[in-house]
Amino acid sequence: MADEIDKGESGGPRAMGRVLALLELLARTPVGLPLADISVALGVPKSTLLNSLRPLVVDDFLVVEGVLYRLGPRAFRLAATIGSAYDLPRMVRGYLRALAEETQESVCLAVLDQEMRRFVYIDVIESSRPVRYAMRLGMSGPLYSTAAGRVLLAYQTPDYQDDYIAKAKLVALTDRTNTDRDVLRRQLEEVRQTGLWVSLGESVEDSAAVAAPVFGPDGAILAAISLGAPSDRLVANREALTAAVVKTAAHASGGMAAV
Repeated sequence: MADEIDKGESGGPRAMGRVLALLELLARTPVGLPLADISVALGVPKSTLLNSLRPLVVDDFLVVEGVLYRLGPRAFRLAATIGSAYDLPRMVRGYLRALAEETQESVCLAVLDQEMRRFVYIDVIESSRPVRYAMRLGMSGPLYSTAAGRVLLAYQTPDYQDDYIAKAKLVALTDRTNTDRDVLRRQLEEVRQTGLWVSLGESVEDSAAVAAPVFGPDGAILAAISLGAPSDRLVANREALTAAVVKTAAHASGGMAAV
């Protein structure tokens, strides 16, 4: 009877989630793990776990050496196939649409142009409200005075940041624009500590934005999700809008939160 219960459970959605968690666990532990350690890490009884492991071994998704389970050749082939289909704007588009619908504000996906040292919008969904934050696909802007730019800069290498801070022309675009290099350095540290940045009228009068990072599979930043709105509207709804952007960025990062 116990075997029948395990087999029935192994074919359901819970088992699929267990297999994915198993593959992720073993990807983080390339030397392999014994059944007992896998059982503890996943919180699954060993008898139940074996029902998932056996077919994966047979199909070469896992290999067994002594007592250790490791990822097998088909797991790596699957990873390569998935990686070849990786398309950042297409992958994030659904999350952006959901964020735009939830907040009714303009949202975008921004990436860093390393050579020009500016951000570029590679996807934009504008709010349908009569008064809104205007965004255009392909639009670029400075890193030092914008939410998306500051987030993208904050997760670059120390050498890149140092060179940018030393050489960038920090021009005052509004009376709220920071042009102090030491302050910019502290702001970048704050981004890394909080996982977001809120910009209030720093680049455009009466406009505001909140941005959070999107990380790739290797933990490196790929992009920033940014939401823009008139300053008074963002300030009035700051907590809810900030939480929505951070949640969306975490989902787009595959559950990897910035902090």
